[in-house]
Amino acid sequence: MPIYQCISPEGLLDESQRGNIAGEITRIHCDATGAPRSFVNVIFQDMPNGRVFTGASRSTHSIVFGDIRAGRDVATRQAMLRDLSQMWTRLTDQAEEEVLIALREVKAENAIEAGVILPEPGQEQQWLEQTK
Repeated sequence: MPIYQCISPEGLLDESQRGNIAGEITRIHCDATGAPRSFVNVIFQDMPNGRVFTGASRSTHSIVFGDIRAGRDVATRQAMLRDLSQMWTRLTDQAEEEVLIALREVKAENAIEAGVILPEPGQEQQWLEQTK
């Protein structure tokens, strides 16, 4: 289920960078949570100039929203945030001051994939067997 939506200024990312970022988001998420790689979804959206504002002024900020299953402890979530921020700046050369990353928790009972309600964290194997 995790869905990472990456919103960035048009022209910031090329196809190769998108692939590298998707791979790193998947690695960071799975290393931190133990979730299977096949659970991770990454979406990229380029924003034309003048469509992103910070403090009521046009900006070139990037925003990454990660919708993840609820139940991870604060230390895990904050480590993920730090890793995601550092990864983004490393792969894009965008200043960390121009990047906002937020994790939003979704109760597993409020999401469905492959026709089956998502499992609670730690119950992925059982869920995978149901979806075969």
